[in-house]
Amino acid sequence: MDMKALLTLLITTYVLAASPATISQFSNSLEKSHGLKLGRLDDVAQKVRIRKPNFFEKWMMNKSGAEATYNDKTNTIVLREKNWRGNRIVGLSDFPMGQKYQFTILASTVFHEMMHADFDVLIKNSNSRSAIALKNVENWFRKNIRGVNAHVAAHEFFGYTASDIITGLNMDIQDILMNHGINYQQERCFGKKGLKRIKDRLFPSGDIRFIDTKNVSQYSLKLTPRSVFIKGKGIDLKDTSFPDSYRAGIYEHFIAEYGAPKSSKDLLDFLEREYGDLLRRCYQDI
Repeated sequence: MDMKALLTLLITTYVLAASPATISQFSNSLEKSHGLKLGRLDDVAQKVRIRKPNFFEKWMMNKSGAEATYNDKTNTIVLREKNWRGNRIVGLSDFPMGQKYQFTILASTVFHEMMHADFDVLIKNSNSRSAIALKNVENWFRKNIRGVNAHVAAHEFFGYTASDIITGLNMDIQDILMNHGINYQQERCFGKKGLKRIKDRLFPSGDIRFIDTKNVSQYSLKLTPRSVFIKGKGIDLKDTSFPDSYRAGIYEHFIAEYGAPKSSKDLLDFLEREYGDLLRRCYQDI
């Protein structure tokens, strides 16, 4: 094979490897499991590459243990091969019943990397509230944390917020369902004795509907990170003066653009839509 043909083959292979992957099943699954609205991810995906790792990237990911990486120079997200089914990212239906947690772990990683891309390709050069909020975070890191790249720190705070939203909402959804007598993993009712105790405690009037058992008034304080990691170095924010208003500014992006709930009371709207009929069936003969 001559040099021209070899270069053509390499370029063609690269283009094919870097073609946008289908995220629709992943997005639909996350909407169903968490009640988010992920249409914006389509806009992000159209401006970045999402692909499987090449040989060198596989070696690096195996060495580091990373499930996914994002390259801000090429706006490329790379996911391990096990997270693909053909040319699409896996969805909830690809996991066995009772193993939803595996999808949640993957989703937190993918959403984290997608938010790095959102930051770069949609937010950074805009005059949006999100851009202002991220600039405030960057300036805070520059003034208060020595020895770190403030821009990278803001990037990671944004990405870890995305991760915390996925894992945090999942935990609250599971807890609320369990408190109401529903097995989240199996999507089925508790036994009659357990349901009777719950009914006497939560529904003495017989009005069967979801009740806010979490009482989280501001998810912006709960689902934004208390620490971030930059190149393996942890930055603890718990004992700093990081403003709650900056947390609220970042979280507002996820409310406005991805339908994240403001509070646990808002989360009940999703639970009622997704599980309300099951809840009432559970107590039909109790």
